[in-house]
Amino acid sequence: MAAAPPIAAPGKPYSLVLRLALAYAVIGFGALVIGGLILHHTINRVVWTEHQRGILASGNDLTERLEKDGLAGLSRPIRTEASRRFDTSSGSMLYAVTDAQGHRLATSPGVREQLPRVEEDGSIPSTFKIGQDGTRLWGVTRWIDTPDGRLALQIAQDMERSYIVLDDVPAAALGPIMAVLALGAVLLFIANIGLLILLSAPLRRAAREAELIGHGGPPRLDESEIPLELLPLIEAVNGALDRLDDSLEWQRGFSAEVAHELRTPLAIIQAELDLLNADEVTDRLRRDVQELAQLVSDLLEAAEAARDMPVTEGAFDLAELAADTARRFAPMAEREGHPVIAPASGGPIWVRGEREAIGRALRNLMDNALSHSPPGGAVTLSLGAPRNGMAVVEVADQGRGVPEAERRNVFRRHWRAGDTHRRGLGLGLSIVERIVHAHGGTAEVGDAPGGGAAFSLHLPLAPAPAVIAVTQAPASLSAG
Repeated sequence: MAAAPPIAAPGKPYSLVLRLALAYAVIGFGALVIGGLILHHTINRVVWTEHQRGILASGNDLTERLEKDGLAGLSRPIRTEASRRFDTSSGSMLYAVTDAQGHRLATSPGVREQLPRVEEDGSIPSTFKIGQDGTRLWGVTRWIDTPDGRLALQIAQDMERSYIVLDDVPAAALGPIMAVLALGAVLLFIANIGLLILLSAPLRRAAREAELIGHGGPPRLDESEIPLELLPLIEAVNGALDRLDDSLEWQRGFSAEVAHELRTPLAIIQAELDLLNADEVTDRLRRDVQELAQLVSDLLEAAEAARDMPVTEGAFDLAELAADTARRFAPMAEREGHPVIAPASGGPIWVRGEREAIGRALRNLMDNALSHSPPGGAVTLSLGAPRNGMAVVEVADQGRGVPEAERRNVFRRHWRAGDTHRRGLGLGLSIVERIVHAHGGTAEVGDAPGGGAAFSLHLPLAPAPAVIAVTQAPASLSAG
């Protein structure tokens, strides 16, 4: 049997802005280097072209003489301006006249071994930048039909003279040109990154909206002011959320309906068992029916808590709710041998939200504490001092507690402590956390002072409602 191909490791998340920034930097650097080299080459070519034109213009008088009189025309005095150019003491220009084989026939004063410029194969180059002796000599060859035959006139300029600066322009200009291009590239890079951040703002806004879905924010991503390129993605996400909501709603409704339909037959069975004589079999059946009734109750409560019901902006007295919860649990706890320590009486503590929902969370915590307390172990319900705008209510037991390694999982669905004998689906603490989060609070677990677990709910405080004084009539009046 062929081995299964290895599963590729999931790729790590990456920053789109960082990747584009690196791409921009590489492209900008490449454009800077290539642009600088092209500009440098262009300037060199322009300078060389203009230099050739100037060199040829300097030899116009020589060209005319050769065309008219041949070599004999060079024996006549050259015009004053041209003579200064071709004088080695005052000018930088040189010329040499050769035949087709490159033999020197005539030269300007002071020409040594620089001219004529002849290649190794005996050919005469049309342009050159090195003299025959290796000196920097920029020159041009012009072929002229003369009375003495076809001759080559090589006109050159000694580029080693101190006042020849035109050829130094490209090299001198390269640094400033590269600096200007680099500054432009940096500015363009910053502009591109700023534009990218600006254009990605809708994505960041959609991400913030997605974080708030199910936590008091809008149920769907806002499709207004979204670029056309991103609109299909936003619509697809909203469509997926719609389908997910439909599926969850069906599941919640199914669980609630099944649990609701099971309540009636379970109640009938429980009533029938109560009519039977007490014996071992009857007691066992009664316990089984009670466990099944508890499962059904958990299903109904979980289905109710799973609904994303909006939390009203009302306020209620948390101290009164805690005292009422302790009072309601006291008889049942005493039958099972667990004393209930009620919160100390004090002033009201007003919190925001729905009293019934928070009451359900407290009841679940009390039921959880009773299930995990050993025989005779007390269950304490207490109120902490409000801090940072949050009220604190705590339920502590005297059981084995929750190990620190398991505290991050204690509010997950179906989590069960290793030593629990509690009946149910393990949904109580999950329901508690969901209710508290819907109210903008948090649920935490820690160690009780005397051993055991202490579950605390942190709920946002609310302003105390205005007190309306009402004058009540006496309960009894004396007969007059």
